Formats: sequence, structure tokens, C-alpha cells
Amino acid sequence: MSLPHTNWWHWLAPFSGTFHTLLPYLVGGGALGSQPLLQKLRQRRAAAWPSADGAIQSVKVSQRNGRTVVTLEYRYYAQSEYRYGKYMRQFRRKQAAEQFAEAVRGRHIQVRYEPNKPQISVVLDDDLRLTGALQIG
Repeated sequence: MSLPHTNWWHWLAPFSGTFHTLLPYLVGGGALGSQPLLQKLRQRRAAAWPSADGAIQSVKVSQRNGRTVVTLEYRYYAQSEYRYGKYMRQFRRKQAAEQFAEAVRGRHIQVRYEPNKPQISVVLDDDLRLTGALQIG
């Protein structure tokens, strides 16, 4: 049975309350699920960028949406200026996050920066693996 175009809203109206209730969960779940994918795409693009020696300034371990997040704030020197950036990584287990945080605290890391906009920077997972700070199988 096909519904006339003008009656669609009439048939969908009973579901509008359910839709409005679920909408924040759908949007939030999509954002959480897409964050690692977006980070991977950004890292792939940044792999060809120039690199600079960076120094980790601070490391913070926090809880966000049921996951443990490590946030690194770092400083790097690019195109005759000191610049600052952040790197965030999610962990399923708090213990793994704390081990990672301890491994990177106070270290020097490679930072990739966009040649035309050196204030835009990325820390690659591969560069962290080379330092021994990120051990992913």
C-alpha cells in the first residue's frame, strides 16, 4: 500500500516523540564512533607534512563518555615560531591510559605540521610507536 505524499506526516506523527527522545543518543553515538575514523583520516593526510621536534608540556587522563581519554599538550618549533597543539587518544581500560600517559610524560615527540598553516599540527600514531610510547599490537 503506498501512502499519498500529503499524508506522510499524519502517519509519522505518532513516532515523533520517540524520534526526538532518541535523536541526542543517535547524534552522540555517531560522533563517538566517527572520532577514531576522523583521527585516522587526518593522520593519513598529515603523514606527508614536514615534521618538527616537539616537547610534551602536559599529560591529562580523564573520563569521557565511558572511555578513558589521554590528552597531550605539546610545543613545537615551526617556521621560526613556537607553536602549541593537542593530541587525544581514547582507551578502553584506565590502566592502559595511565601507562601510556606515564610513558609519554616529559618526552620529545615528532609533530607534523601543515606547511601553509604551521599552527595546524598532528601527532602520528606511527611516530609515537617509534618512540616506544605507544605499543599497539
